Amino acid sequence: MWQGSLIRGARLFHPDGVVYCAGVKALAVEGEVGALAQRLAGPALVRLSGGIWRWRGGKGEGRPDVLGIAVRFRTSEEVTPVASAGDQDLIFLSARRLSLLPIAMFTTKRRDFLDNDYYAQLPFKVEGFGRATFRLVPLRASTTKGNRLERLERAAAAGLALLRLEVRRGGARARWMAVADIELYEPVDVDQNALRFNPFQSGKGIVPRGLLQATRLATYTASYLGRMLGARARARGGKPGARGERRARGER
Repeated sequence: MWQGSLIRGARLFHPDGVVYCAGVKALAVEGEVGALAQRLAGPALVRLSGGIWRWRGGKGEGRPDVLGIAVRFRTSEEVTPVASAGDQDLIFLSARRLSLLPIAMFTTKRRDFLDNDYYAQLPFKVEGFGRATFRLVPLRASTTKGNRLERLERAAAAGLALLRLEVRRGGARARWMAVADIELYEPVDVDQNALRFNPFQSGKGIVPRGLLQATRLATYTASYLGRMLGARARARGGKPGARGERRARGER
C-alpha cells in the first residue's frame, strides 16, 4: 500500500479530492440517537473525492469509478489537517457493501457528488447505542451544468449542499434513523497530504468493530507513510518511486 501511494504521489485510492468546511446540525433530540446527534453537532471538515482516477481537469469523470466522502466531526472551528483528540472521522463510499464495489463502479453517478448515497461499509460500536452502521444521503442532486466540482461549489454557494447522516442498528432490515444534517459551506485550501482521515479517530464515541475494520488501521497508516515519503522526495527534486523508496527501505 505505501509503495503505491509513494509512486503515485498521492493516496492510492481517492487520490484527488476537494475539502469543504461544514456545519453539522443535530436532527434527533431524544433518546440514544439524540445523544449521538448532540455529540456530532458543530463544525466539520469534509473531503469529497473520486475513488481511483486522478482528476486531470475532470477527464476521469467518464470512467467507471466510485465516489467517496470523508467527514471529520470537529471539536473546534479551526481549519487544519491535524486531528484533535476529540475529533471523529467517518469514511463513506458510493457502494452499499464492499462486495458490491465492482458493480458500484458502473452504477455510481460520477458527475455529481450530490446524486449518490454513501455507506460507511463496516460496523461500528457507538457509545450509548451499540452496534451500528452509517450512511450519508444527499437531500437533493445538483441541477446545474459543469463537472462535479463546479456543480458542488454552486450548490454550496446556494446553501443546497446538504448531506443527511443516518444510522441503523446491526441487521440489514433495521430502519435508518436520521441523526444530523451536514451542510457544506465553501471549499478550503488545506494540505491534503497531511490531511489523514482515520476511522480509528473516534473522539465522539464511534469505534470501528470487527476483523475487517482492524485491517484498515494498517492500510491507512501505510498510505499516509507513502504520501509523506513522496512529498519529501519531490521537495528535494527526486523521484518518489526511486529515492523515496530506497529511503523507506533504509538504503542511501
